[in-house]
Amino acid sequence: MEVLRIWGRNLETKKEIRKRIVKLRKERDPYEWQCATRQITDLVISHPCFLEASDICIYADIKGEAGTRMIMQEAWKLGKHVWLPKVEDGEMEFYLTEGPDELVSGAYGIPEPSGNLVFKVPDALMIMPGVAFDLSGHRIGYGGGFYDRYLEKHVELTTMALAFEDQIFDTLPAEEHDICPMFIVTQKRIIETDDKKQRP
Repeated sequence: MEVLRIWGRNLETKKEIRKRIVKLRKERDPYEWQCATRQITDLVISHPCFLEASDICIYADIKGEAGTRMIMQEAWKLGKHVWLPKVEDGEMEFYLTEGPDELVSGAYGIPEPSGNLVFKVPDALMIMPGVAFDLSGHRIGYGGGFYDRYLEKHVELTTMALAFEDQIFDTLPAEEHDICPMFIVTQKRIIETDDKKQRP
C-alpha cells in the first residue's frame, strides 16, 4: 500500500490530503478493513482510559473509517453509557444511545442517535474520527470543524482518535485552533501525542 509522507507543510493542502485518504479508504480490501478494525478494537477496549471510563462519546463509522461498532458493543456489555453525535443547526451534540436499534440514518446517510438525552457529563472518553493525523497529534478532519468547536468547550474530556496506519503522517499542515487528540490508536500501535505529554 502507498506510504503517505509529508516533508513540508506546503507540499500538500488539507484538501489534497483528504482526497488521497478517501481514495485509499474506498480501495481498501474489506477483509483488510475487518482485520485492522479488530486490532484497533482490541487495543481500545484494553486501554485504561476505556476501562476506567463510565461514559464513552463515540462516532458511528461510515465509508471505510476505522470501525467502532465492536467498541460500542463492548461498552454496552460493560454497562457504560454510550453517547453518539448529531449535528443540528450547525453544531454537534452527543446523545445517549443504549443499543444499536437506537441509531437511525441521518444527514448524508450518517448513523445518528434517536434519543434526546444530551451529554453533560463532566468527564468521559471521547473517541473521535479523522481523515489524517501526524505523530504530534495534529488532525485533519472533514472540514466542518465540529470536533474542534466541541472540544474547545469540553476541555475536560480524554480524547482518543482511531485511524489506520496509512492515515498517519510524519507531519501535517496545522492551524492554531486545531485540537489534538491525546491518543491515536491504529491497528499496530497507540501513539501518545504532544497534547497528552503536555498534560499533568
